[in-house]
Amino acid sequence: MVNKPSIDKLTVKAGDKYTLCCVIAKRAKQLNNNPDNPQNFKAISTAANEFMDGETELKD
Repeated sequence: MVNKPSIDKLTVKAGDKYTLCCVIAKRAKQLNNNPDNPQNFKAISTAANEFMDGETELKD
């Protein structure tokens, strides 16, 4: 579960929850495909933090 940043703040930045879900899921999938990540790595939390920090952008 993503607690920080909050879902509300992420939704405001993304515009709507559907877009937020697509962006976070796509980035989390990329992170999961990296074999160097530890087994207890939380890809969704990392993807959410990256999106909030501006490291992941929305594509039209």
